[in-house]
Amino acid sequence: MNPSVKYIEKILNEMAPLPLAEEWDNVGLLAGKTEKDVKVILCALDFSAEVLEQAKNCHADLVITHHPVIFRGITKFTDNDWRNALLMEAIRNDIAVYSAHTNLDKAAGGVNDVLAGLLELENVEGLSNREDTLEGIGRVGCLKEPLDLFAFAEKLKRILKVERVNVVSAGRPVRKVAVCGGSGMDFLDSAVEAGADTYVTGDIKYHDAQDALGKRINLIDATHQATELPMMNELADRLALRFSREGYAVKILVAKESLLFRSL
Repeated sequence: MNPSVKYIEKILNEMAPLPLAEEWDNVGLLAGKTEKDVKVILCALDFSAEVLEQAKNCHADLVITHHPVIFRGITKFTDNDWRNALLMEAIRNDIAVYSAHTNLDKAAGGVNDVLAGLLELENVEGLSNREDTLEGIGRVGCLKEPLDLFAFAEKLKRILKVERVNVVSAGRPVRKVAVCGGSGMDFLDSAVEAGADTYVTGDIKYHDAQDALGKRINLIDATHQATELPMMNELADRLALRFSREGYAVKILVAKESLLFRSL
Protein backbone atom coordinates (compact mmCIF):
# COMPACT_ATOMS: atom_id res chain seq x y z
CA MET A 1 0.00 0.00 0.00
CA ASN A 2 1.43 3.34 -1.05
CA PRO A 3 0.33 6.92 -0.32
CA SER A 4 -0.37 9.39 -3.08
CA VAL A 5 1.55 12.59 -3.69
CA LYS A 6 -1.57 14.42 -2.52
CA TYR A 7 -1.58 12.57 0.80
CA ILE A 8 2.12 13.27 1.35
CA GLU A 9 1.39 16.93 0.65
CA LYS A 10 -1.06 16.81 3.55
CA ILE A 11 1.55 15.31 5.89
CA LEU A 12 4.21 17.84 4.89
CA ASN A 13 1.76 20.69 5.35
CA GLU A 14 1.15 19.46 8.89
CA MET A 15 4.89 19.40 9.60
CA ALA A 16 5.55 22.80 8.01
CA PRO A 17 2.26 24.67 7.48
CA LEU A 18 2.19 26.64 4.24
CA PRO A 19 0.87 29.84 5.92
CA LEU A 20 4.18 30.07 7.83
CA ALA A 21 6.06 30.75 4.60
CA GLU A 22 7.17 34.28 3.82
CA GLU A 23 5.05 36.14 1.24
CA TRP A 24 7.89 36.18 -1.27
CA ASP A 25 8.49 32.44 -0.97
CA ASN A 26 7.26 29.62 -3.22
CA VAL A 27 6.42 26.44 -1.33
CA GLY A 28 4.32 23.32 -1.72
CA LEU A 29 3.98 20.97 -4.69
CA LEU A 30 5.83 22.63 -7.58
CA ALA A 31 5.58 19.88 -10.20
CA GLY A 32 4.02 16.47 -10.64
CA LYS A 33 0.81 14.45 -10.52
CA THR A 34 -1.15 14.70 -7.26
CA GLU A 35 -2.72 11.23 -7.55
CA LYS A 36 0.54 9.40 -8.30
CA ASP A 37 1.38 6.57 -5.87
CA VAL A 38 4.68 7.08 -4.09
CA LYS A 39 7.04 4.18 -3.40
CA VAL A 40 10.33 6.11 -3.14
CA ILE A 41 11.02 9.60 -1.77
CA LEU A 42 14.32 11.45 -2.04
CA CYS A 43 14.96 14.33 0.41
CA ALA A 44 17.43 17.03 -0.62
CA LEU A 45 18.40 20.58 0.22
CA ASP A 46 18.41 21.64 -3.44
CA PHE A 47 16.89 20.38 -6.67
CA SER A 48 20.10 20.21 -8.67
CA ALA A 49 21.35 18.11 -11.59
CA GLU A 50 23.22 16.01 -9.01
CA VAL A 51 20.02 15.38 -7.05
CA LEU A 52 17.90 14.71 -10.14
CA GLU A 53 20.38 12.06 -11.30
CA GLN A 54 20.13 10.34 -7.91
CA ALA A 55 16.34 10.56 -8.08
CA LYS A 56 16.34 8.84 -11.47
CA ASN A 57 18.79 6.16 -10.32
CA CYS A 58 16.77 5.25 -7.23
CA HIS A 59 13.46 5.48 -9.16
CA ALA A 60 12.12 8.20 -6.87
CA ASP A 61 8.49 9.19 -7.31
CA LEU A 62 8.84 12.35 -5.26
CA VAL A 63 11.72 14.69 -4.43
CA ILE A 64 11.26 16.87 -1.35
CA THR A 65 13.58 19.86 -1.24
CA HIS A 66 14.14 22.78 1.10
CA HIS A 67 15.03 25.36 -1.55
CA PRO A 68 12.35 25.81 -4.25
CA VAL A 69 13.46 25.14 -7.80
CA ILE A 70 10.73 27.55 -8.98
CA PHE A 71 11.31 30.75 -7.07
CA ARG A 72 9.91 33.52 -9.23
CA GLY A 73 7.13 33.51 -11.76
CA ILE A 74 7.87 31.57 -14.94
CA THR A 75 7.22 33.56 -18.10
CA LYS A 76 8.99 31.13 -20.43
CA PHE A 77 9.38 27.39 -19.95
CA THR A 78 12.31 26.33 -22.11
CA ASP A 79 15.52 24.44 -21.54
CA ASN A 80 17.49 27.69 -21.93
CA ASP A 81 17.00 28.08 -18.18
CA TRP A 82 18.78 25.33 -16.24
CA ARG A 83 16.05 25.17 -13.58
CA ASN A 84 13.35 24.70 -16.19
CA ALA A 85 15.48 22.06 -17.89
CA LEU A 86 15.71 20.13 -14.62
CA LEU A 87 11.95 20.32 -14.16
CA MET A 88 11.37 19.12 -17.71
CA GLU A 89 13.60 16.12 -17.04
CA ALA A 90 11.78 15.41 -13.76
CA ILE A 91 8.41 15.55 -15.50
CA ARG A 92 9.67 13.25 -18.30
CA ASN A 93 10.63 10.76 -15.58
CA ASP A 94 7.32 11.17 -13.71
CA ILE A 95 9.06 12.62 -10.65
CA ALA A 96 7.06 15.06 -8.51
CA VAL A 97 8.82 17.92 -6.72
CA TYR A 98 7.73 19.45 -3.41
CA SER A 99 9.49 22.26 -1.54
CA ALA A 100 9.24 23.39 2.08
CA HIS A 101 11.36 26.51 2.56
CA THR A 102 10.71 29.37 5.00
CA ASN A 103 7.77 27.44 6.42
CA LEU A 104 10.22 24.67 7.37
CA ASP A 105 12.65 27.28 8.74
CA LYS A 106 9.95 28.58 11.07
CA ALA A 107 8.06 25.41 12.01
CA ALA A 108 8.48 23.73 15.37
CA GLY A 109 10.89 20.86 14.77
CA GLY A 110 12.14 22.53 11.59
CA VAL A 111 15.53 23.74 10.34
CA ASN A 112 16.35 25.95 13.30
CA ASP A 113 15.16 23.56 16.00
CA VAL A 114 17.36 20.87 14.45
CA LEU A 115 20.33 23.26 14.46
CA ALA A 116 19.67 24.29 18.07
CA GLY A 117 19.40 20.63 19.04
CA LEU A 118 22.72 19.75 17.43
CA LEU A 119 24.34 22.54 19.46
CA GLU A 120 22.63 21.20 22.60
CA LEU A 121 21.08 24.55 23.41
CA GLU A 122 18.80 24.72 26.43
CA ASN A 123 15.73 26.87 27.15
CA VAL A 124 15.26 27.42 23.43
CA GLU A 125 12.95 30.21 22.28
CA GLY A 126 11.91 31.64 18.94
CA LEU A 127 14.18 34.43 17.74
CA SER A 128 12.16 36.71 15.47
CA ASN A 129 8.96 36.54 17.55
CA ARG A 130 10.09 35.21 20.92
CA GLU A 131 7.07 36.53 22.82
CA ASP A 132 4.54 34.42 20.92
CA THR A 133 5.70 31.02 19.76
CA LEU A 134 8.60 28.94 18.51
CA GLU A 135 7.17 29.32 15.03
CA GLY A 136 9.40 32.12 13.76
CA ILE A 137 12.68 32.31 11.89
CA GLY A 138 15.63 31.56 14.15
CA ARG A 139 16.09 30.20 17.66
CA VAL A 140 18.01 31.33 20.73
CA GLY A 141 19.13 29.24 23.69
CA CYS A 142 21.92 28.70 26.20
CA LEU A 143 24.88 26.34 26.37
CA LYS A 144 25.16 24.10 29.42
CA GLU A 145 28.60 25.57 30.08
CA PRO A 146 30.23 28.70 28.61
CA LEU A 147 32.85 28.15 25.92
CA ASP A 148 35.61 30.20 24.38
CA LEU A 149 34.43 31.43 20.97
CA PHE A 150 37.07 29.54 19.03
CA ALA A 151 36.47 26.32 20.99
CA PHE A 152 32.78 26.71 20.17
CA ALA A 153 33.62 27.27 16.50
CA GLU A 154 35.66 24.04 16.47
CA LYS A 155 32.73 22.20 18.00
CA LEU A 156 30.44 23.66 15.35
CA LYS A 157 32.76 22.48 12.57
CA ARG A 158 32.67 18.92 13.92
CA ILE A 159 28.89 18.94 14.26
CA LEU A 160 28.24 20.31 10.77
CA LYS A 161 31.08 18.35 9.17
CA VAL A 162 32.71 21.38 7.55
CA GLU A 163 36.39 22.14 7.17
CA ARG A 164 36.13 25.77 8.15
CA VAL A 165 33.82 28.47 9.44
CA ASN A 166 34.33 32.23 9.45
CA VAL A 167 34.42 33.83 12.89
CA VAL A 168 33.96 37.46 13.92
CA SER A 169 34.96 37.94 17.54
CA ALA A 170 33.38 40.62 19.68
CA GLY A 171 35.57 39.45 22.56
CA ARG A 172 32.78 37.66 24.43
CA PRO A 173 32.63 34.06 25.67
CA VAL A 174 29.82 31.94 24.26
CA ARG A 175 26.91 31.46 26.64
CA LYS A 176 23.70 32.43 24.85
CA VAL A 177 23.55 31.48 21.18
CA ALA A 178 21.17 32.58 18.44
CA VAL A 179 20.93 30.43 15.32
CA CYS A 180 19.34 30.90 11.92
CA GLY A 181 20.00 28.29 9.27
CA GLY A 182 20.70 29.60 5.79
CA SER A 183 20.95 33.36 5.28
CA GLY A 184 19.97 35.06 8.54
CA MET A 185 21.68 38.44 8.78
CA ASP A 186 18.32 40.21 8.52
CA PHE A 187 17.73 38.99 12.08
CA LEU A 188 20.94 40.27 13.65
CA ASP A 189 19.07 42.87 15.70
CA SER A 190 16.68 40.18 16.94
CA ALA A 191 19.68 38.17 18.15
CA VAL A 192 21.06 41.25 19.94
CA GLU A 193 17.66 42.03 21.50
CA ALA A 194 17.38 38.43 22.68
CA GLY A 195 20.60 38.88 24.66
CA ALA A 196 22.68 36.50 22.53
CA ASP A 197 26.44 36.90 22.72
CA THR A 198 26.93 34.74 19.60
CA TYR A 199 24.99 34.40 16.36
CA VAL A 200 25.40 31.39 14.04
CA THR A 201 24.11 31.74 10.48
CA GLY A 202 25.35 31.87 6.87
CA ASP A 203 25.99 34.30 4.01
CA ILE A 204 27.61 36.97 6.20
CA LYS A 205 28.94 39.98 4.29
CA TYR A 206 31.80 42.26 5.29
CA HIS A 207 29.63 45.19 6.37
CA ASP A 208 27.30 42.84 8.27
CA ALA A 209 30.32 41.67 10.22
CA GLN A 210 31.25 45.28 11.00
CA ASP A 211 27.71 45.92 12.22
CA ALA A 212 27.84 42.90 14.52
CA LEU A 213 31.18 43.97 15.91
CA GLY A 214 29.76 47.41 16.70
CA LYS A 215 26.83 45.75 18.47
CA ARG A 216 29.22 43.51 20.45
CA ILE A 217 27.92 40.15 19.28
CA ASN A 218 30.13 37.32 18.01
CA LEU A 219 29.33 36.02 14.54
CA ILE A 220 29.97 32.62 13.00
CA ASP A 221 29.32 32.05 9.31
CA ALA A 222 28.91 28.28 9.12
CA THR A 223 27.67 28.58 5.50
CA HIS A 224 24.14 28.60 4.17
CA GLN A 225 24.32 24.99 3.03
CA ALA A 226 25.88 23.38 6.11
CA THR A 227 23.45 25.00 8.55
CA GLU A 228 20.44 23.61 6.67
CA LEU A 229 21.60 20.17 5.50
CA PRO A 230 21.00 18.44 8.88
CA MET A 231 17.27 19.04 8.43
CA MET A 232 17.13 16.63 5.50
CA ASN A 233 18.03 13.61 7.63
CA GLU A 234 15.56 14.73 10.29
CA LEU A 235 12.80 15.12 7.72
CA ALA A 236 13.48 11.67 6.27
CA ASP A 237 13.40 10.09 9.75
CA ARG A 238 10.13 11.79 10.65
CA LEU A 239 8.47 10.76 7.41
CA ALA A 240 9.70 7.17 7.78
CA LEU A 241 8.23 6.98 11.29
CA ARG A 242 4.91 8.43 10.15
CA PHE A 243 4.58 6.04 7.21
CA SER A 244 5.57 3.06 9.35
CA ARG A 245 2.87 3.88 11.89
CA GLU A 246 0.28 4.21 9.13
CA GLY A 247 1.26 0.97 7.40
CA TYR A 248 2.65 2.51 4.22
CA ALA A 249 5.60 0.89 2.46
CA VAL A 250 7.62 3.91 1.35
CA LYS A 251 11.39 3.96 0.89
CA ILE A 252 12.83 7.29 2.02
CA LEU A 253 16.34 8.32 1.01
CA VAL A 254 18.51 11.38 1.61
CA ALA A 255 20.46 12.74 -1.35
CA LYS A 256 24.23 13.02 -1.23
CA GLU A 257 24.91 16.66 -2.00
CA SER A 258 28.35 18.04 -2.71
CA LEU A 259 29.42 21.10 -0.74
CA LEU A 260 28.98 24.15 -2.92
CA PHE A 261 31.97 25.96 -1.38
CA ARG A 262 35.18 24.07 -0.61
CA SER A 263 38.28 25.14 1.29
CA LEU A 264 41.55 25.00 -0.69
